[in-house]
Amino acid sequence: MSEQTSLIADLEETVADSSSTRRTVLLGRITDLFLNGDVHYTDEQIALFDDVLTRLIADLEQSAKRELVRRLAATPSPPPKVTRALALDEAPTVAAPLLIHAETLDEAALVACAETRSQIHLLAISKRAVVPEPVTDVLVERGSDMVVRSVADNAGSRFSEAGFGTLVGRAGDDDALATLIGLRSDLPRRHFVQLLAKASDAVRAHLQAARQEPAADIPGVVTRVAEAIARRTAARSEAYADATASVGALVEAGKLGEAELRRFATAGRFEHTVVAMSSLCDLPIPVVERVLLQKRPESLLFMARAIGLGWETTRAVLSIRLDPGPQAERHLDLARASFERIKHATAVQVLEFQRAVRASA
Repeated sequence: MSEQTSLIADLEETVADSSSTRRTVLLGRITDLFLNGDVHYTDEQIALFDDVLTRLIADLEQSAKRELVRRLAATPSPPPKVTRALALDEAPTVAAPLLIHAETLDEAALVACAETRSQIHLLAISKRAVVPEPVTDVLVERGSDMVVRSVADNAGSRFSEAGFGTLVGRAGDDDALATLIGLRSDLPRRHFVQLLAKASDAVRAHLQAARQEPAADIPGVVTRVAEAIARRTAARSEAYADATASVGALVEAGKLGEAELRRFATAGRFEHTVVAMSSLCDLPIPVVERVLLQKRPESLLFMARAIGLGWETTRAVLSIRLDPGPQAERHLDLARASFERIKHATAVQVLEFQRAVRASA
């Protein structure tokens, strides 16, 4: 062990003068040493690793940080200082794995991240196995619709009275969020009554029926709803088979692009549009289908921005789920304003995050 400690001390002395390439090499060596499963370090030795690693990641390239994060996220007790520094990194692709998986991150670090970082950081926090009350308080106040739905859908989320109040207030005409909140077994009665008062008739009927069952059976309610959706999808399987074949031929010929997607959407060919979007976004068909059927357009707008669609194509895709008329035009005008505010780089990060979550599921 003395030789290993000596190696760390020697490496620490060279950090200040090291080039980025040299830092990356040193980082790999020290990480290898720390993750050696045959060695049990004292608190003092772990602190030494922590200090050296924290200094090594300063001004390091993102690719090297991402590799370090990938390795640290897989260990149950990563060094706390470097874990916190990386979890608070401004680049979501660096921070997200630790924000999701690092159990050693304390509430203060999570709150600090939720209060200051991007919506992708907040989305990652919402996926943690346990999200404590001080953290959810920030997420439901500051988070986007996507973040709020995610944290409401997480059985490991813990909400304060104020947090539940904010959730119910944000549900508004968002049927998806109202349903997620209403199905939570920990939702206090008074908040449930307030939610019912705001909810649409369809959501109200569903929640009232669900809440009459024992709390322990709520997962069963969700399962039955999912099975009903699956049956409806199965009924359309012939249409999806045709769409998959048609879009697959375009992909094979290298001809699937925005023009083809717009053609499908303008013609009202829902299944073809879903399959084409699935291919262009590299996401599963059921995921894209749910996005297209959601009442609110935010997720679809981020997808469209990420893959470089113009507004006319995005408008055609949005129009598939809207009945023609003045109300539809108002929805489209609002959607366009939101679409134009979304930065391409941010949309790409959202899409990459969705892919990563699907890959690790």
